[in-house]
Amino acid sequence: MRALTDAGRSCSTAAREPGLDRMVRRYAKARTWREAIRLAPRRPSTLDPYLDYLRQRWDEGERSAKILHQEFLGNGYLGHCERVKMALASLGQGMPVDEPREREPSPHEAARWTIE
Repeated sequence: MRALTDAGRSCSTAAREPGLDRMVRRYAKARTWREAIRLAPRRPSTLDPYLDYLRQRWDEGERSAKILHQEFLGNGYLGHCERVKMALASLGQGMPVDEPREREPSPHEAARWTIE
């Protein structure tokens, strides 16, 4: 799509040539993969009310998801220990725990964009 539109063709014409839909306009205008995809908004997590405490305990040096999960259970947390473990992994990588992770699309996902 980029090659066809850069060559001066309109999005509609460029989409018809390989037999694609006009909806490829978004992909044709995108300069990076981040512009081409639509990230779903982050869904609320059962861990959200405990994130400040989680960060506090992290700063205090607690790295055990099992111990933190037990502490959260005592304060009404109903979620699974794996969610706490994932949040700790994000903190360990210096990533925010309350934002969705961005990752590059797989080749399969990128190929699907040209078909849909």
